Amino acid sequence: MQFAHFVRRVLRDERGVTILEYGLILAAATLIILSLAALFGSDVIDRFGAINSGVETANETATQGAP
Repeated sequence: MQFAHFVRRVLRDERGVTILEYGLILAAATLIILSLAALFGSDVIDRFGAINSGVETANETATQGAP
């Protein structure tokens, strides 16, 4: 009788459902972030490389013209 009461109580308890929902939301957000990183990752790296090259070129030009 106590086991049946325990099972009924566990089945009615909704606190675990909330944790499960948050876990699913976290998993979905992780998949979206990883997908976007895979999709745009190389473009972002290329853009930062171009910015870095531009800054280095500007720095070399500025230091060559300085006394």
